[in-house]
Amino acid sequence: MYKYSGPCNGFVTTLRGQTVTMTGRVVVRGEHIKRDNLAKIIETKGAKFKNDLTGQISLLIHGDLTGQIVANMKIQFSDKLLDVINQDRRKHHVCVVSSAGFSELLNGGTTRCLHDAVAERASAN
Repeated sequence: MYKYSGPCNGFVTTLRGQTVTMTGRVVVRGEHIKRDNLAKIIETKGAKFKNDLTGQISLLIHGDLTGQIVANMKIQFSDKLLDVINQDRRKHHVCVVSSAGFSELLNGGTTRCLHDAVAERASAN
């Protein structure tokens, strides 16, 4: 089942109500956060965490992929980043934020959605 995804205004303003997944090593305040701990942090902010990118996901945290297994070596994209692009075909927008952007959200701030930059990089190659 795919969650309706309305238009993105280019910014993510809250974690509350989001369904979140991650790819790569997520760093918050200079510290690598393991997946289980990240899930707990996300849930305290009113969001759900899922390991897989499904039609329910509304937000992907794009961590550092250095040294990680990537699906596309040319553009250094993980399977989840490629899946974000595939979700577009289903008219399902998944916002993408960096580790730094995720940290901003944890602090109550706003961050830029990187989805369009990810899609542009994928289409350029």
